[in-house]
Amino acid sequence: MSPFESRFGAHASAYHAFRPRWPGEVLARILARVPGPRTRAIDLGAGTGMVSWMLAEHFDEVVAVEPDEHMLAQLEPHARIRSVHARAEDARFEPASADLVTAGNAFHWMEGDVVCAHAWEWLRPGASLAVFRYDPPHAALGDLEVLLALEYETVWREHVHARLRDPDYTRRTVAASRFGKTLEARWIRNDLPLSLAELMGFLRSTSYGGGHARSLADPDGYWAGLEARIRGAAGAGPFVLDFRVELLLAVRA
Repeated sequence: MSPFESRFGAHASAYHAFRPRWPGEVLARILARVPGPRTRAIDLGAGTGMVSWMLAEHFDEVVAVEPDEHMLAQLEPHARIRSVHARAEDARFEPASADLVTAGNAFHWMEGDVVCAHAWEWLRPGASLAVFRYDPPHAALGDLEVLLALEYETVWREHVHARLRDPDYTRRTVAASRFGKTLEARWIRNDLPLSLAELMGFLRSTSYGGGHARSLADPDGYWAGLEARIRGAAGAGPFVLDFRVELLLAVRA
């Protein structure tokens, strides 16, 4: 099993501030699979708690499982959220004790076969697994799209994890698990307007952008230069970007 490698803790505050929130349709489709009871949800790779907070209004308890202590430190307290500092692969819960297991923009960092086996054990019969992620955003403005694609391929490339270049990893892994026969998948469009400051905050929060910046002697100079190039190519925004979401839903038989 691969050891945990922190990719976001160094810029956890940017992650919390600038990562796009999930569209309402994602939550609605997940909740439709859990009509009741909604006693416990387990949120794997919880990060700074975006999904955990989203679920906390609908479940008696949400367990936020996150291996990076710096990310957990950004999780705002909530009466219904309990945090667990652990890798999803190492977490342990009672069998048949959860009504929902989620992984939002996190499954591709995990040993998916191990996580699916855990989720199958933790879920009650008839309960659901929800795995969802968004693609790297696509810009409606051509010049911005070209600039970001070039940065991704030539500057950030060495910091892009192999699984980010394997868009079928998540679906393939869940399909190969015991959940496979019940797997349903859909794409949800997610157009979001971002100011230039919000776009730069998002880029700083990515594993590849942040990884590249940390390898430099002057990371702030790099970000200032990239911001100037974006402004010169596409203006000051706001920019409409599509963070389209792949939502996978499966049921524990």
